[in-house]
Amino acid sequence: MKRYGNLWDPLVSFENLSSAAKKACKGKRELNYVRRFNFDIERELVQLQTELVDRTYRPGPFRSHWISRPKPRMISAAPFRDRVVHHALMNLVEPILDRHFHPDSYACRKGKGTHAAVDRLQGFMKKRRYLLQCDIRKFFPSIDHEIMKEIFRNKIKDRDVLRLMDLIVDHSNAQEPVQFWFPGDDLFTPAERKRGLPIGNLTSQWFANWYLDGLDHYVTSALGVGCYVRYCDDFILLHNDKRYLHEAIYRIQQWLYTRRLRLHPKKLHIRPVKTGVRFVGYRIWPSRIALPAENVRGFQRRLRWIKRAYGEGTIDFDSVKSRMAGWLGHARHADSKKLIARLSLDWVFRRYSPFFEASRVEAERRACVAWRLLEQQSR
Repeated sequence: MKRYGNLWDPLVSFENLSSAAKKACKGKRELNYVRRFNFDIERELVQLQTELVDRTYRPGPFRSHWISRPKPRMISAAPFRDRVVHHALMNLVEPILDRHFHPDSYACRKGKGTHAAVDRLQGFMKKRRYLLQCDIRKFFPSIDHEIMKEIFRNKIKDRDVLRLMDLIVDHSNAQEPVQFWFPGDDLFTPAERKRGLPIGNLTSQWFANWYLDGLDHYVTSALGVGCYVRYCDDFILLHNDKRYLHEAIYRIQQWLYTRRLRLHPKKLHIRPVKTGVRFVGYRIWPSRIALPAENVRGFQRRLRWIKRAYGEGTIDFDSVKSRMAGWLGHARHADSKKLIARLSLDWVFRRYSPFFEASRVEAERRACVAWRLLEQQSR
């Protein structure tokens, strides 16, 4: 297996750090902490370069918050200068990983993504009768640090780059607790092993993809499953023999034990392809693609907020267009022309004038008074 070295000098070069800073700024230039960094960007980059060269660089504390949709999870944001380091690292490591990753792994890769994964899966569904859908239980909180570092060393041999990657992994903030026991563990093993990568880091997304790359090759080579698609920790196998997929569950679980991971028992399904499957935000059948109802309801909630924010002057029309474009790009990949046409009837954005708003509030107040009088008379 080929291992790569001589990466440290290109990584800490000023050109690479400058390119990393531009990538980290993308879409965030109006945020205060990005403006502070860019105000004296040359000094900031030289300071960062000096710390990396002198081996004195240490990551800063994370800012964390919880989200509830599509499911409860903790999102952690690293300080901006740490994000620059993450991009600088991935500028060197990403091309190496992308060359060796399985072609049917679609998360975080250029030319891949959710749309490519949906198209690939739908193509497989036209050729096979059954599918097995799997999801890994608490994947990011379960990633074992020692195993992750061993995987680093299978591909990278530059000691300084390995030290930086180890530092990023070791500095991961505490994730939600996971207590799983595996063959060979004693009572205290889960408490002794450090686990978890923060969701939200660029490096976490790539490291997590790297952590499961061996599974991709195991399924397609050792199990002989030619129709296989994975997006992060959600993966699907397709086969004409239903019994073969039942046997594959046991063998996949045995492989995952070597990574100290477990399949989610409630998200493990074998079904005919004609019944469709939910994958990466779409409902997919061999002949059509649809948006889930909760996705549409979520967009309608967001649309109400956008209309209110635009009416109050909190956001401008360019921001409205960019916020709408994200969902439209997602929706147009499905068979949703009629849905978009129906929803677009409500896409009217108006600014509220103080006089108009006061008149509207007064009209609503009078209507409420009249309604109460009418109720009293009815009684």
